[in-house]
Amino acid sequence: MSEPSRDSPTCLLFSKTLLAVFVLSLAVWTPQTSESQRTDPLTFSSIMVPDFTIGATLPSVAPADGTSLATSTIIVNPIEHFTGNITLSDLPPPADLECTPIVPATISNSSRRATLSCSSIVAGTYAVTIIGTSGRISHNATAIFRFTASASPGFTITASSSVSFASGQTATSDVKVDPENGFSSQVELAATVSPSTGLSVSLNPFSLANGSGTSTATFRSFTRGNYTVTITATSGASRRTTTVNVNVAAVSHAPPAPSTASGPDPVIFYGIFGGIVILVVAGTFLVLRRIRRSRSQFFCDTRTIF
Repeated sequence: MSEPSRDSPTCLLFSKTLLAVFVLSLAVWTPQTSESQRTDPLTFSSIMVPDFTIGATLPSVAPADGTSLATSTIIVNPIEHFTGNITLSDLPPPADLECTPIVPATISNSSRRATLSCSSIVAGTYAVTIIGTSGRISHNATAIFRFTASASPGFTITASSSVSFASGQTATSDVKVDPENGFSSQVELAATVSPSTGLSVSLNPFSLANGSGTSTATFRSFTRGNYTVTITATSGASRRTTTVNVNVAAVSHAPPAPSTASGPDPVIFYGIFGGIVILVVAGTFLVLRRIRRSRSQFFCDTRTIF
């Protein structure tokens, strides 16, 4: 009998069957890995490197007068036991801002604060970048400076708002000058009156040194009426005014003072006086009547004799 050919269907079927049995046996006999035998992924813990942080405080608003300083405090905090020295510097400031050097320029392990002061003649808000460097470590912070428009030196003047007195008399008012924003120049005082006649005003003193002091204004008039007095304080190109309203009243004639001498009550006095007058008149009438009767009797007797 001849052998079957390798390419015959019977040989192919037999080969496939053997391959299937081999694969199945591998699947059955291959050992499974238990949960305990699994390998977790490797993890690495971070290593903290000594470092530092830097910040700057916000200073108060300062006047933009070119001399008033706004100061920011630079604060450095070490991290992870940082012990190195930190050199501080700042970038060139913006235009119209002048800054002094940072003090101190180097911060050691024992000192963690420094200051930066700036001034300006132009109102506004300015930012300055501060750099802290220690070896290859470098950090930045921003300091903000704010400036407001500066008020120029000057002064104020005040006085009593109104004054009243009787014609022929006098009255006074204190005129006070107070300096502002460092003003210290001499101030001259003068007074004008409206209407221009009827009231005189004098100032003593009429000049105040150092832009501060009190002057006494004296008012005198013999003409009743209302007057407006304007007091002007001048120092160079600066001028301030205050107004005093003056009322001059007419002289009032007081009634005579009552007598202080003691005496009877007026009702009793005039009652007694009236009674005396009546008695005098009645007595006079009776006397005249009696005299008249006496004369009539005398004539009657004479006629009888003759």
